[in-house]
Amino acid sequence: MNASAEHFHLSRSSIATRVADALWRVSMVLLAVMPLGMTIAHRSSPLFLGLSAAFALGALVIEGGFGVFIQEARRALSTPIGLAVLSFAGWSFLSLGWSEVRETSVPVLFEFWLPVAFAFTLSLTLARRMTEGAFWTLAIAVVVAQLVMLLDLRTGLEIRKALGMRFDSYILNRPSLTLMVLLPPILAWFYRSVGNGTVLGLAFLALVGLAVANSDSGSAVLGLLVAALACVVALLAPRLSILLAKIVIVAALAIAPVIGPLADRLIPNSVHQHMASNHSRDRVNIWLSFDAAIHEDPILGAGFGASARLGETSIAQRVPPERRVLLDVGHPHNAVLQIWVELGLIGALLAGAVCFLTLDAVARQSRVITALGLALMASAVAVAIIGHGAWQGWWVSALGASIVWLLAAKHRHA
Repeated sequence: MNASAEHFHLSRSSIATRVADALWRVSMVLLAVMPLGMTIAHRSSPLFLGLSAAFALGALVIEGGFGVFIQEARRALSTPIGLAVLSFAGWSFLSLGWSEVRETSVPVLFEFWLPVAFAFTLSLTLARRMTEGAFWTLAIAVVVAQLVMLLDLRTGLEIRKALGMRFDSYILNRPSLTLMVLLPPILAWFYRSVGNGTVLGLAFLALVGLAVANSDSGSAVLGLLVAALACVVALLAPRLSILLAKIVIVAALAIAPVIGPLADRLIPNSVHQHMASNHSRDRVNIWLSFDAAIHEDPILGAGFGASARLGETSIAQRVPPERRVLLDVGHPHNAVLQIWVELGLIGALLAGAVCFLTLDAVARQSRVITALGLALMASAVAVAIIGHGAWQGWWVSALGASIVWLLAAKHRHA
């Protein structure tokens, strides 16, 4: 190779390196501004997560590292937790075979599993490359998102009205939940990498708590309280906290098929009256209806995503008439119950296996990462049991992004 050819080769390599670095930074920024994007467009988290993954893969291709990524992905998927997730995914896809509303099931399937794939990609690529600047961008984006939310809520969403946007206050519930699940990785980064990180983390917690408390999201408030409790217990007694978490998972899966009748008997009317704004009585009635649907096909379920149109299926026709009407509400407002309804006992067991193996992985981390990882899981489970549909893309994208950031914080050194 002559001197000019060697110079050309080095110049091209330098350009490729700069382009790849730029793509990595764009990927980081896209993931970091997700919470701010959610306050403006409250279902946009899958877009940010997907674009971040696309830019990360683009950077890998330019660097020539795509083959290594495939090898790492194969290794990760061959671990016990990887095999459990693949089994749950396989059962989800297989359930399309008996879904009576396949035209609905297929889009819901991709709405859930695509963000999972995006988050998996970023966990293997971007997490270990995350910079201090990326974390500061995330922290600033969260602060700005909170200020935007508080401004909207305090002004009666007048700015949204003036811009011709939706101005129902409940649309801020999704960004509130996004802020909630992004809090553990930010606290982990503060503790491991920032001077006076503990004090700064407590201040940040108070700020997020203020935004969440001012929102209409009772789920976010509950999730934040449960996360704080789980974190404290995990810091004081790590092994006990993991054991308690597994007991909660088993209890949630075991009780789901009868949660409606249990709640109907155990929750007094005075509590429902006190929680009327949170529609607690309506929730119990919905659980009663979906529990009745479980009993009509407890092993296989109705098929992935079938809850959206469960009232149109033959299962609904076998449910007692007084329970049939509420099968048209879209989902049972309980993710564990939804898994039972759509994927049956087999799906519930596979979901339980994924949760157990995830808890085992969390338990193998340092005490702080274990505590904050458990806080993230506890808040997600608390919200899932009383909140929205199990497969909503914005929610799994928020959780996926939080896991990527938590892994990135794990790689940072104090």
